[in-house]
Amino acid sequence: MNMEECEKLFGRAIRSKSEAEFFYLIEPLFNEYEILSLELGRGTIFWRARVIDGEIFPNIDDLDYPPPEIVSSGRLNDKGVPFFYISADMETALAEVNPADGQLVQLAGFKIKNDAPLAVAVVGEYSNVQKNGYMHFVGRDPDQTISKILNQLPRKEALKKIYIDRFFAHVLRDPEASTNDYRYSRALTQAILTRNHADGIAFPSVKDRGGFNLGIKSEPSDECFHNVSCAIVKVHAKRKFGLIDYEIVNSARHLDENHNFVWPERYVPESLGVYNMNKDEFEAEISDPSKKVYYSGEIDSCDSN
Repeated sequence: MNMEECEKLFGRAIRSKSEAEFFYLIEPLFNEYEILSLELGRGTIFWRARVIDGEIFPNIDDLDYPPPEIVSSGRLNDKGVPFFYISADMETALAEVNPADGQLVQLAGFKIKNDAPLAVAVVGEYSNVQKNGYMHFVGRDPDQTISKILNQLPRKEALKKIYIDRFFAHVLRDPEASTNDYRYSRALTQAILTRNHADGIAFPSVKDRGGFNLGIKSEPSDECFHNVSCAIVKVHAKRKFGLIDYEIVNSARHLDENHNFVWPERYVPESLGVYNMNKDEFEAEISDPSKKVYYSGEIDSCDSN
């Protein structure tokens, strides 16, 4: 299959009338395309946001995925099948919930447990590595995986993989996907996960250029993630070119035995509290001078899991 044939197939696929037809039409592309997969361990804090319309959300369950009976079709998930959607940074999570100027947003931060690595298929990174030498999602090309795939191929074959990857990324991040009930993005998700056996997919953000989101199946997300931070932010203004001007106005100290957030009596402005981290992880967080991060409990009580 050459690139012209790929292009014709792309056009036919996005004119298809059902998920089944789309799934069938894109099947030949996987003979030309290698699905990237990463095993994520404990490291980055991933973020999930909810706009506050009244009182703040008291419990971590309020910032989890919704129960199956109220789950509608989403970008990656079918109706009644919840996915845990999170973002690779706080700014992307904010952009995804599209807050109004002056609105409060609650963000929960999650880390992967040491003993529960997460297998994630990654879409939209071939061209980033070709241009910059690293993935935007993780800030590097682990073991030079993508570089090796592309460099060992003739130029046209490498371009074909990049072209298919860009098409798949377009399908997953299409801002108009809701108009057809996410027909194509859900079908592509099914095609990738059935071939890759991953726990979820990392894909480019719809609303934050350069940002990445993850959609994780509910059961693996329950096993792999635990909460390490919660912040209340006030959005001052959504500026031009995708910039959100915001400040942190409160940050939880920890979770109690019922998983309710415990808030400080006095809050240090613009600081971010973290908990359930071991000493090395906390020191890694505070090593960035741009962050005002503090451990909101006794440092010796940091959880190593």
